[in-house]
Amino acid sequence: MLEHVLVLVAGLVVLGVSAHYLVHAAIKIALRLKVSEAFIGLTIVAAGTSAPEIAVSVVAALNGQGALSVGNVIGSNIFNLGFILGLVAVIAPQKIPHKMVHRDGVMLFGSTLIVLLMLWNQFVSFWEGALLLFILASYNLFLWFKKDIPEGEEEVEGESRWYDFVIFFVSLFFLVKSADYVVESAVFIAQSFGLSEWAIGATIVAAGTSLPEVATSVMATIKRKFALSVGNVIGSDIFNALGIIGVSAVIAPLSVEAGSSMLGFPDNIISMFLLSATILLILFFMRTGWVLSRFEGMVLLVISIARMGFEIYLGQ
Repeated sequence: MLEHVLVLVAGLVVLGVSAHYLVHAAIKIALRLKVSEAFIGLTIVAAGTSAPEIAVSVVAALNGQGALSVGNVIGSNIFNLGFILGLVAVIAPQKIPHKMVHRDGVMLFGSTLIVLLMLWNQFVSFWEGALLLFILASYNLFLWFKKDIPEGEEEVEGESRWYDFVIFFVSLFFLVKSADYVVESAVFIAQSFGLSEWAIGATIVAAGTSLPEVATSVMATIKRKFALSVGNVIGSDIFNALGIIGVSAVIAPLSVEAGSSMLGFPDNIISMFLLSATILLILFFMRTGWVLSRFEGMVLLVISIARMGFEIYLGQ
């Protein structure tokens, strides 16, 4: 048991460190495009910080562990929105660009509803996964062609060097390898404690694979780059819902077996309801004065901690 716990912790550490270097290299390369901080946060940084989630979820899908694959994504999204946005708002009130709510927030809520509908029969098919990937590609193409700069934000510039590409691919390699160990250890621990794969994926693995988002958004907040801080979280959640579940289903159709039920609904559907409600609450907070305040951040932190406890209760 202790051996698997140590492997899980070590794997999550390697995931976080690898993702840090992957994101750093990706940003250096992306800056050559001279796009806004919000654009980078919603696309390049979002995809990079979601690398641990996609690695864990794809490996789980290949191993036939659909519940762990999807549970990791949904758990990460709720953790990102509750814990990370709550944490950075407590550190410093977050100024919210209007388009972050009207365009990207609505996109996040819509993609979540689509995934909820697909999960209703506890199965995500190849074609449903392909549809999610098509929506994600269309959204990113839209952002690329718009390339609009949110209010008060300047364009960023920079240049990449040849070794940034090396760092990117080396980091990606370690992400994939460490993800394999994380999945194996998480499944063993779930079985030892009698928890379902869903509960483990939605709590321990979800929080661990969200470490890159935590580090990125906190650092951006310290530097008062609020568009990057908030954009990273919203973009990561959009990428998780559409990209990770989409890729996982295309590689191996996902059969999501519920570990338990409540009020007649499977635990994964309950989690999707919680995610949808969290998104609506955050959009409401963001819309009030276009600032995510410290008090609102504390509310989100409390909800995030309570949610993780609830997931463990459901998965017992």
